[in-house]
Amino acid sequence: MKYRVACSILPLALTLTLAACGDTSPPGNGGIQINVANEGSERLKALNPLNRRIGLLRAIQQSGMRCRGGVLTGAYQQQYQNLSMWVALCADGKNYAVFIAPTDDVQVRDCAEHAQLNLPACRPVQPLPHDRQTPPNAEPDLNLINAANANLAGE
Repeated sequence: MKYRVACSILPLALTLTLAACGDTSPPGNGGIQINVANEGSERLKALNPLNRRIGLLRAIQQSGMRCRGGVLTGAYQQQYQNLSMWVALCADGKNYAVFIAPTDDVQVRDCAEHAQLNLPACRPVQPLPHDRQTPPNAEPDLNLINAANANLAGE
């Protein structure tokens, strides 16, 4: 008899205990977005155009993606959640978003997949300014940049 009473009271006690907790979700911040310092993104911004293209290319390749012919141009686009979003245009017409976390972790996504992943759309990127440290034969072809930006506009 004692066992039967204890078994019937236990679920009731557990229910009442949980009900007393109320809302356990963390308090909101009123919709204010907090941007965390992102040293990796700041270092990329500080690079000359050639090294910025190389940095974006390495991020793409280390993520297992291909960027045949190298990065033509790339630029910081926006903050997305706590990530810095960069867009890189490849010579083969592929366009990638490079997301850099404050911890310097990097994720790369194909811009063609952003709609289905609910990510911000990649916007066209202007050619990087000429840099005197860049050899003349290493300057990207403006026609290829325009074609890659046209691909973004069509997505």
